[in-house]
Amino acid sequence: MKIEILFPEYGNLFGDLGNMMYLKACLPDEEFIETSIDSEPAFVTEDVNLIYMGPMTGKNQEAVIQKLLPYKDRIEELIRKKKCFLFTGNAMEVFFREIIDGERRIEGLNIFDFSAVRVSDNYYTGNYYGEFNQRKVVGCKIQSSMAYGANEHCYFAKGIRGTGINRSSGYEGVRRQNFIGTYLVGPLLVMNPYFTQYLMYHMGVEKPKLAYDVAIKEAYHQRLTEFENKRTVME
Repeated sequence: MKIEILFPEYGNLFGDLGNMMYLKACLPDEEFIETSIDSEPAFVTEDVNLIYMGPMTGKNQEAVIQKLLPYKDRIEELIRKKKCFLFTGNAMEVFFREIIDGERRIEGLNIFDFSAVRVSDNYYTGNYYGEFNQRKVVGCKIQSSMAYGANEHCYFAKGIRGTGINRSSGYEGVRRQNFIGTYLVGPLLVMNPYFTQYLMYHMGVEKPKLAYDVAIKEAYHQRLTEFENKRTVME
């Protein structure tokens, strides 16, 4: 089994490389490939079970778009073949139609018909509590942009509390086949053990086992209790 981490020197904000640190602990015998921005991605020629990319600066987003543009057809092929992708934070925005930054319009890979609008004054921060595939999902948000587009039928999580892809939406992230893009950070896989098991199963792990199983689940259920409490401030 191969897991590819795209451009970790760029996609490393908010501690989200912790997603891959935890997945390595869950899958200690599997191959993890760290692909730098100067290298050809392994997914171009190899069979990869998961492609991961984490949040980055706006400048690095633009470099990543140019890097991945020649591989757009291959990426779309892998999505159709139900290969697993997990893009956290603003990483998913490189697959959008465009990123708007003030007067600038930055063309994305246009795999998803969404626009991301960068906010110049400050970051949006908050907590999120939603549901994915009959599993409760929790996470944190640290965003310098919001996404706009109709994701009612292609969302990652349906909101219970907190803001979705923008302040007017409760639907969080985008999903197509086994591609999942989400603004949730935390790291997501550490905070959501049952989602992590789901992801590993779809990667091809027949009987997914969690590292630090008891502690991870205890923390998850404690956070559920907090987020279900109406007195807990979500933003």
